[in-house]
Amino acid sequence: MSEATFYLFKALLDVFTLGVILNFLFRLLKVDYFNPIVQGIIKAVDYPSQLIRSFVKPVYGIDFAALIIAILIQSAAFYLAVVAGSLDYDPSKITIWSLYSVLILCLKVSFWVMLAGIIISWVANDHKHPAIRLILQMSDSIFKPFRFFLPPVGGLDFSPILAFIALQYLESMFTSLALGSGMPYWLSIAF
Repeated sequence: MSEATFYLFKALLDVFTLGVILNFLFRLLKVDYFNPIVQGIIKAVDYPSQLIRSFVKPVYGIDFAALIIAILIQSAAFYLAVVAGSLDYDPSKITIWSLYSVLILCLKVSFWVMLAGIIISWVANDHKHPAIRLILQMSDSIFKPFRFFLPPVGGLDFSPILAFIALQYLESMFTSLALGSGMPYWLSIAF
């Protein structure tokens, strides 16, 4: 397999993984299902998850079927590197690397959603565009548990500070575990 073909298929698998992760986050954060962006992404990437969801039911709002699909897709991307000759074949390492890659990607997407939500809340909080409503819903759902520990004071919400600290801690922990397991950072979608 040529290097160009490898990177083309790897990029396609990474885009599909990102869609599956967004699908997972939509269900976890309970965003508006009737948002056209949500419906488009779910229609594009939810079919493989539906097959697994018939066996693996969501628990406490966590869609494990989507996570399994994302890990399988990332495993296929790592297996492409084995076929291309960039890695040695070790199924256990590929599975662990895929798990770390998916977890770190979830955290990175959450970071960008939180950052965009904060910026939008300052600039265009009452806008009716579906993308803006989606980002505000997702970021508000992420910040909600942190408001229990740090409620708004004087109209200012400081819960994003705690959310960013917790997110950075988790991301640095999973990144160090991933790199410690020997995961090639140049090959993972999460880096």
